[in-house]
Amino acid sequence: MTDWDPELYHRFRRYRGEPVAMMLARLALASDARIVDLGCGTGEHTVELARRSAGGSALGLDSSAAMIDRATALRAGLPADLQARVAFTLADFRDFAANREYDLCFSNAAFQWARDHRDLFARCFRALRPGGRLAVQMPANDRETAQVTIHALAAEAPWRAALGSIRTPSDATVRTPAEYGATLAEIGFTDIDCHYHIFRHPMDSPAEVVEWSRATALRPYLDALPADRHDDFIAELMRRLEHGYGTSGAVVFDFRRLFLWARRAAN
Repeated sequence: MTDWDPELYHRFRRYRGEPVAMMLARLALASDARIVDLGCGTGEHTVELARRSAGGSALGLDSSAAMIDRATALRAGLPADLQARVAFTLADFRDFAANREYDLCFSNAAFQWARDHRDLFARCFRALRPGGRLAVQMPANDRETAQVTIHALAAEAPWRAALGSIRTPSDATVRTPAEYGATLAEIGFTDIDCHYHIFRHPMDSPAEVVEWSRATALRPYLDALPADRHDDFIAELMRRLEHGYGTSGAVVFDFRRLFLWARRAAN
């Protein structure tokens, strides 16, 4: 796919930050915690994790050069003591490898872009020290009106030939809480908690839902289309969403997310 657009992604920064705030509220970090943030994006959450561990360190990994450039610029503006405890690396988290080095493996809205989740969680297990924690959040919103409409439109002429086989990450890779619970237990994790939470995001119109989607779920669809067909696809999607939501005005965008919590046993 094309590289990420940090500005577009952050247009809805407040809403995208809500699941992270929920995760941070549940995390109690030791003063010397070693943290890895897999798929760190522009780095704000990595920095906050380091800030919450007074003497700890946080490493952010992301495969997007644009995101890492923004994260590196963010780091450069930090106070010297915090800057020394934060690092960012351009790397694919699917290749992440470590051996009992971290107290927390954290990932927010990134693992859905990978297909082999069992391998990812096994890598996290190996990377954790005894007693270390796993905290992961992934979108699981394939049943909401916007994604259902995108799938339906892509399966019809004249889009089917180019888009018919494409699925959003929530539909293609994200499984159920029960399935993840079983997988994490098989790997060796304990204290497992896998659950959904639905966030309610007021939007001014279906057009804002499209703008939200352009930064994430729509990316593989638009990447597969010539640039001169983007406007036609978006216009038809807009028309259908106004019908699906029953309005061209204000709408509440319900967004379901999947939270995965687990721990590596202390011995």
